[in-house]
Amino acid sequence: MTGDAGVGRAADSHAPELTLTDLLAVPEFRLTCIAGADALGRAVRWVHTTELLDPAQYLRGHELVCTVGTSFDDDEACARFVDAVAGADGSGICFGVGDVHEAVPTGLVEACRRAGLPLLAAPLGVPFMALSEYLVQSRVRAESDAGERGARLLVDLLARVRMQAPTAELLELAVSRLGGRLVLSEGARVLESNGRADADDDSLATVVASSPDGATLTWTGPGTEPSATLVASLAHVLDVARHERDVEADLHRERIGQLLTLVADRLASPSALTETLADAGLPAAGLVFSVWPPGASRVLVSSLVGIPVVFGETPSATVVITASADQVRSAAEQLGVVCGLSRSVPLADSARGLGEARAAFEMARRDGGCVGPEGLTSLAGLLEQQPPDRLRPFVDQLLGPLLASDARRGTAYVPTLSTYLRCDGSLTATARAEFLHVNTVRHRLARVRQLTGRDPFAFDDRVALAIALWAYQNLDSRRG
Repeated sequence: MTGDAGVGRAADSHAPELTLTDLLAVPEFRLTCIAGADALGRAVRWVHTTELLDPAQYLRGHELVCTVGTSFDDDEACARFVDAVAGADGSGICFGVGDVHEAVPTGLVEACRRAGLPLLAAPLGVPFMALSEYLVQSRVRAESDAGERGARLLVDLLARVRMQAPTAELLELAVSRLGGRLVLSEGARVLESNGRADADDDSLATVVASSPDGATLTWTGPGTEPSATLVASLAHVLDVARHERDVEADLHRERIGQLLTLVADRLASPSALTETLADAGLPAAGLVFSVWPPGASRVLVSSLVGIPVVFGETPSATVVITASADQVRSAAEQLGVVCGLSRSVPLADSARGLGEARAAFEMARRDGGCVGPEGLTSLAGLLEQQPPDRLRPFVDQLLGPLLASDARRGTAYVPTLSTYLRCDGSLTATARAEFLHVNTVRHRLARVRQLTGRDPFAFDDRVALAIALWAYQNLDSRRG
């Protein structure tokens, strides 16, 4: 990240920025231009890696936005991503081929062409971090006042990033070379180095750099301060480290999500989860599965702190595995996010637990809040756990004739039946709710019996009609 440096000290003049053409000319990157060749002269101020469909809030302009397309499920998702990058004045998109998609999605290519946004392709084996390193090193070499000491520090820091060193270790290395103290602020999270500034406050120098996503790196110390450009480059490296970890975490969660989907569909044995559960410290004897909206894992990471947990991402949902439901319910309440919970089940019953959590989540999406296994002990809960093919005959055979009559003749058999069932079989309440005479209600229900062969006044037949109505109202939304 270049950062907006200079709070407390005037910012250094920026070095000439690299262009997309410059990056294409680097042989080891093996980048190719897929779209937007006319705009390759755009400057690249920053390399930003993300798997969010809408990263606009983290962009400040002139970024090369890198992604492997974890969330690119269709052309609409690709178009949404391109619109977000173009709307934030991004320089272009670099798509990593091979991790998730074997080729650059056609929808992404077309969206970039429509937006006039350059689209580069990076082959498998070329990490996005290499682009960030090249940008940092080029900028440091171009800045006359960055100095050899700063260049060596950045090279050493980037080497630590490759080894997945934690942010605290990177801060300590920087302070050991620069002296003083470094403080990294990311929202409510503040990370401070162990270095000290042993001088009166009036004699301390301060240099601040801000990252495009809002993080701030502050150096404080006596004597000669590092250049604002160097502090901005340090902030860049720290952000690269965080984004690299975020991307790796996203890909790991997607792999777990794929495995959980196979287990839920009984295409893989639950024992395939053994190593993942053991790494997280989860007991195989009692597992609680919860299902959340897709993409919720990044928010939940900070809410489910201090407990063993496994996250899995699928295109349609986030799946979380814990040993207890208490903190999951608390997180759902605090975040105001809907979720569905299973009972505590042993590893061998993972498919059943995932099925319960999925069904509870579908109920939560309609009713709101957090729905647990107790919510499944109802007719709606039972139906939510049934395969659509098992419920479709109720719609076709029982509601089909009523729907056809309503469409062809303008009758209102289905609405009247729905109100009658909602009113617990009370003719008077149905008539009042529908603004009808009781005899009209009775006549319509008689026609329901004639058309379907099921008597709304008989308990078993009324249940069958209730199942048909529920399936008609919910199957399509459930499939979506």
